[in-house]
Amino acid sequence: EARALLGRLEYQKGHIEAALLVFEGIDIAAVIPKMKMSISKRCESNSNRRPQSDSVPSMSIHAVSLLLEAVFLKAKSLQTLGRFQVRRVSISVMSGVYVNAS
Repeated sequence: EARALLGRLEYQKGHIEAALLVFEGIDIAAVIPKMKMSISKRCESNSNRRPQSDSVPSMSIHAVSLLLEAVFLKAKSLQTLGRFQVRRVSISVMSGVYVNAS
């Protein structure tokens, strides 16, 4: 989460390469399973409308949102720097999280 916030700040300042370095430090492959589980549990708890003690997501929705934004900004940074092939991979990762979690 901290890297996602720092990367966003660098991106907003216009420091694209610095932002990309920060985003590269995020191990997306390691957090994708947690993100999928959190989104799935959130969808299940919303459809049940009953509070369940075991349905607490392993990541907050805010954390999931920050990490998805980091993937998006990483793709935008790569696009700005002209590295389109890697951007496609980043976008497919981002869309895969949503599709598989629902």
